[in-house]
Amino acid sequence: MTGRRTEIIDNLENNLKNSIFFFRSLSDDQLSVQIYTDGAKWTVKQILAHFITIERSMHWLFKDILSGGSGSPDDFDMDRFNLTQPKKLDGLTVEELIEQFKSVREDTIDIVRGMTEEDFNREGMHAFHGHGKLERFIIWAYEHVRIHEDDIRKVLRIK
Repeated sequence: MTGRRTEIIDNLENNLKNSIFFFRSLSDDQLSVQIYTDGAKWTVKQILAHFITIERSMHWLFKDILSGGSGSPDDFDMDRFNLTQPKKLDGLTVEELIEQFKSVREDTIDIVRGMTEEDFNREGMHAFHGHGKLERFIIWAYEHVRIHEDDIRKVLRIK
């Protein structure tokens, strides 16, 4: 494997492992705490659901750019997506959400494993980042998780 591919896969795997440990360490009370007071107003548990729904949608983006497409459509409404999609998983237990997140992340890793060095430089549109390289969009998968987990830690006052 190439250096970039190996580093990204390592980061995706480590982020997955750390996230699973983090969410399993939380009590039911902590999982039900509302973290955001605007927008989607997610609880901790809904943030985990957000990881699943957004990363699953990123698979479409990655595959589109890899096949020569332009990436995110101009009319993609990220706010609407974030308001509606995680709620669809509200009926799942935390353990079921963890298993789905694990499966989605493993699919992300499989996509990266199949990429060539040149693929990382392919360009397209990302709904949040705008125009850029596929490598940046893939790295965002684990950076995005870290940002939300940091927000959870701040609100819950845990390290």
